[in-house]
Amino acid sequence: MSQEFRGHVGQVAAGDIQNLDIKIHVPGKPEAKALVLAQRAELHELRVRCEELGADPRDVWRAVHAQLSVKSIDQIPSSQFIEARGVINGLLERLMDDADRRRLVGKILRAAEEKDARVELSNYCDISFGRTQLNNLQRADLQRALEFIQGFQVQPLQVDPSPPEPAQEPPLRLPLREFLITYKSNAFWLFMFGIIVDRFWFR
Repeated sequence: MSQEFRGHVGQVAAGDIQNLDIKIHVPGKPEAKALVLAQRAELHELRVRCEELGADPRDVWRAVHAQLSVKSIDQIPSSQFIEARGVINGLLERLMDDADRRRLVGKILRAAEEKDARVELSNYCDISFGRTQLNNLQRADLQRALEFIQGFQVQPLQVDPSPPEPAQEPPLRLPLREFLITYKSNAFWLFMFGIIVDRFWFR
């Protein structure tokens, strides 16, 4: 003969017992409460923000499940809500940082292209950060690189402001007739000098 009980079983004297609804309650340890609706909504909102920044929503939940050792959001107790929110917030911060870095890299490259200063930018990054690949720089380093390229001034070509001197033309040679007419006095004395030299020099 067997005895079958449902619910709480007190004392039984003898015989086979089958208890189909046993709940063991440990005194002093309250039962874990599931997430309330507002907590679930906040976690889902954070997950949506991660998704907007390019994250796969399944990866977001996997990170939460791995950290809290659960298999679904339904298994997250209300007492672990803050921890679950912290996991998603940490992922969100990394996604936002990556988005900011991509934006800064784009602005730096556009400015360097406009100013034709890629070489100067590369030299600055090499000296300041020890690397030239912008994608490998931290956000603070990218901000410094952007400040450098925005303040970079292209040196103008040095141009002599004074006008070039006109080329000197060779002196014109006057024909003998025009010379004698123009410089009569000079021609007379030159003629007299020739006579004197001829008389005293060639005798």
